[in-house]
Amino acid sequence: MISVLQTCQPRPEILAGTFNPEVFTASLSPIIDFYRTGRSSIDNIYTNAQQFFDEATYPTQGLKTTLTEVFSRIAGDMTVPAIHRLETAFGGGKTHTLIACTHIAYQGKKLEGSIGEILDPNLLPAPGSVSVVGVAGDEIPVHKSKGKDLIPYTLWGEIAYQIGGESLYKEVEEEATSYAAPGRTYFDKVFGGRKVLLMLDELAQYAARLEAARPDGANQLAAFLMTLHGYVRNHPGIAIVLTLASSTDAFAKQTERLAELIAVVRGEEITEDDAVGISEKAIKDITSVVARDAVQVTPVQATEISSVLAKRLFVSVNRLAARETAEEYMAMYRRNSNLLPEEAASERFRDRMVANYPFHPTLVDFLNKKLAEAENFQGTRGVLRVLSLAVRSLWKKQIDVPMIHTCHLDLRTERVVNEVLGRTGSSDLLLVLNADIGSVDTESLDGGLSNAERADRNNPHPEGHPLFEYTWKTVFLHSLVGRDEGISSKIFGITESEALFSVSFPGMTPPQVRTALEEITESAYYLRFEQGKYYASDEPTINSILARIRNGVTHSQVKGLLEDMARRIIKADKSGLFHVEHDVSQPDHLPDEKGKPILGIVSPTVETIDIEAMVTMKGSNQPRMQQNLIFLLVPETVKIGETNPSLELLPGQGAKSQDVRHRLEAIARQVLAMQDLIKKPQNFGVNPKRLEESGFSKRKAEREHALMTAVADIYTSLYYPSTAGHIVRKEIKTTGGESGASFIELIRAALIEAGELLTEQNNNRSDLINLSKLFFERGDTVTVEELKHSFACIRSWPVLVNEGILEQLIRGGVQKGVWCVFRMDSPDQTRPDEFYHEKNDVPMGVNLMSASYALITPQGAKRRGWFDERKVDPEMLKQQIYEVVDKEGSVSVQRIEEVIRESVGEVTRKELDDTVVSLLKDSKLYACRNKEDAGTKPNLIAGSKAFQYVPLSQDVLVTEDKAKANGWIDEDRSYRIHIQGDEAIEKVLPLLRRMGSLYNKGGKTKIDFLDLYFKIPAGGALRIQLEDAPPQTIKALGEWFEVLDGIVKNGEQTEVELDIADPAEDCPFVKELNKK
Repeated sequence: MISVLQTCQPRPEILAGTFNPEVFTASLSPIIDFYRTGRSSIDNIYTNAQQFFDEATYPTQGLKTTLTEVFSRIAGDMTVPAIHRLETAFGGGKTHTLIACTHIAYQGKKLEGSIGEILDPNLLPAPGSVSVVGVAGDEIPVHKSKGKDLIPYTLWGEIAYQIGGESLYKEVEEEATSYAAPGRTYFDKVFGGRKVLLMLDELAQYAARLEAARPDGANQLAAFLMTLHGYVRNHPGIAIVLTLASSTDAFAKQTERLAELIAVVRGEEITEDDAVGISEKAIKDITSVVARDAVQVTPVQATEISSVLAKRLFVSVNRLAARETAEEYMAMYRRNSNLLPEEAASERFRDRMVANYPFHPTLVDFLNKKLAEAENFQGTRGVLRVLSLAVRSLWKKQIDVPMIHTCHLDLRTERVVNEVLGRTGSSDLLLVLNADIGSVDTESLDGGLSNAERADRNNPHPEGHPLFEYTWKTVFLHSLVGRDEGISSKIFGITESEALFSVSFPGMTPPQVRTALEEITESAYYLRFEQGKYYASDEPTINSILARIRNGVTHSQVKGLLEDMARRIIKADKSGLFHVEHDVSQPDHLPDEKGKPILGIVSPTVETIDIEAMVTMKGSNQPRMQQNLIFLLVPETVKIGETNPSLELLPGQGAKSQDVRHRLEAIARQVLAMQDLIKKPQNFGVNPKRLEESGFSKRKAEREHALMTAVADIYTSLYYPSTAGHIVRKEIKTTGGESGASFIELIRAALIEAGELLTEQNNNRSDLINLSKLFFERGDTVTVEELKHSFACIRSWPVLVNEGILEQLIRGGVQKGVWCVFRMDSPDQTRPDEFYHEKNDVPMGVNLMSASYALITPQGAKRRGWFDERKVDPEMLKQQIYEVVDKEGSVSVQRIEEVIRESVGEVTRKELDDTVVSLLKDSKLYACRNKEDAGTKPNLIAGSKAFQYVPLSQDVLVTEDKAKANGWIDEDRSYRIHIQGDEAIEKVLPLLRRMGSLYNKGGKTKIDFLDLYFKIPAGGALRIQLEDAPPQTIKALGEWFEVLDGIVKNGEQTEVELDIADPAEDCPFVKELNKK
């Protein structure tokens, strides 16, 4: 970005601070007086002809045309127009043109070296050869006192006096003092044989005052002008230059002044409406005469205004830089064309930027088409005053800008504020300026900042531009004129696309400006957006009412809301991974020995927290046992205590936490204020309907959501004991909003990624081998209870996603040969009661989480000889157990164990239990858990009921004969089917696919128990157990059996067992079994 500070050189008097803006308020009369008296009452730049043309005059086409034709006429050229009317539709150049005519008429050829670009030197008259008449229509009197009489003072009398002085006036005194227009004799005496430049300025005001003085005054003026024009057209050496605005232009902006002038003439008060009526009547005929005879010239075209401004304010302007800057703007406009007015991306506008440089065209348009509409702004002279102050401010403060925009007007300088607000009649908006944008008195307000300044602090622009102040200032400035008509006025307020166009520049883009506009509805007290326009109003907005309510919001209310919001956002999810504790700040806020991970949500209102103490202590002088289960989610509002040098702290964390807390509390205060206002609007003088019509409920909901998002966004730090042994910080990024599940899920994912959380995904050989290093770091055996304790208490260990995952991992380690599992009831035993390894998987019914199980390395098991096969024959063991029971009739499991060990030797309890269960499944023996009692029929366990049975020492076993004798079972028992091993594999597996079909064809047999175990070819194992399944269930599972048959294959480790207590002989399924 090329700055105007490097490409333009302002005039020295502007930079030095000696520049007087009033230099641009010159009128014709002081110049005429200077030439007649030699005394100057205005700046030398206007009275010194050479300085005027060299430093203050830009040669516009209108100026050159007027001067050429005027002085050609004076030189005797009858082919050029004699009468010129200066039109000032574009606001500028009228008075300047009259002054230029005056200098040339008086000095003529003396100026030959200064006006080469403006006028052909051959047309310069000889000095003193031209009679100069300059009449200011707003100054010339319409009558004078003479004794007790009031005699007319006429325009034609003034012309005679200025041409020939007192002597000529005496010659035409009779006509000069008559309201009646003079005749031919007057014109011959006054103009005959002379070169005359006749300049009539502000004729409309003179006509209005003349009409007020006598009823036919304007008619006589029109008659005079008609005769004058006729005379001049036919006589060489005379040129007329006049200004006559239309009735609308002349009086619409100056009705008050006009009423004062007419009141002086009449000697009585007159209303503004009556003044306008008199004026419109007076100007009607004059306008007709002038329009018929005069050539209309526009001294400054719209395209030339910028060059005029630059000439007045700058010594030099780099035109190459202007073109380069315009290209930068065009690139930005094309990228954002959908946000801007259509003209923004046009080549025509690019040319305007080059021509207007260093002023942005929207600034020039604002000054000429809006601000200049104010009655007292004085058109181009007012524009120059404002721009001179803007230039001085930019250079004094060294503000780098690519072009000067409306937003660069310095409204923090009292001089500028007085100029802009005073001349637009908007002094009543000074409070608005101080409160919302920032001005001379802003520092005296509560807090010393404007709302725009606060917005810039809360959301600073990346390049440091005061984005919100620039944007809001532009809205304010566009609200100074047209206020009486309001939004319906074309010059009041500014649309979004116009504001983006007016404010944005390379480095501060339209989307950024739109953000600042949108903030108006949230933060401004007096700026507002209605009916498609942004504007300033002296009526307080809802925002100002909210500001009053915010002042009454207590810290405890803010604290309560923020803590409640945190509770809503972060809560335990269905996974049950964490026990969640909210509003924590001290160690005793977190429970100990819960047996599961504890997630402490640190309150966003806490100043400082000691992470080390939270993990290691559970209260005053009370060490925490399960330190590995502590996780702390800490918001950015909280400063982390530096009690542990190894703890990772964020740079500048203390200052940042304070800034974030202030921002969060500000949003919370706004939400509380909005909630209070919507609950009881009448308490604050607000009609509920006003809130409804303004969409306040929606806005409140948006702020509540913004607070929720802001609270979610601050919870970025998760602290926990790492597998490295010390406390670490993990960054958590959330999308914000009310979604506690998303927070827990993010934390879960982060911990898994860091290797801190064990899940089912870790049940692979690589991870299990790494775990075995932890498990067996102190020996080759470890109990399951010790493992659970270590996972909860040792800070270098990972954390279990749940207790169930530990059993899965233990089983997985057995299956993959990483470790073995055993149970040994007595320390005196040489072999375990149960021993599971890679080739002897842990049965599903075994509860590994009970206190009796332990893990051992395969090497440790080998050293102990636990892998050695013993020669205990299962069939022989089964026979011996049966004989013991058969001999004694009924016997306890404990007694059987004693007898068998005496006769066979060491037999593990598992071997014993498995054999007992096998006998029960075959219904060769029956088990009961209640003592024998002749009066009580026990609940016998046999057949399918034995599949889930685990023998206890006190359980009693009986033979079938004993059960019958006791009346516990019927003498006539139905035929039952119980098959297992190879027989079951041979008979059942081929029927799997057809199960559903067989039962759909009349299958009626209930399956009491079906156990299937397969190794899946693609990897993994599958065990399916079906119990008490009636025919309807088998039908429903028909398709599932078909799918299963397609997945599993018979292999070495395949197991099948089937039990049907009451088979139906005509059942298709039973018939198929009996065929095999």
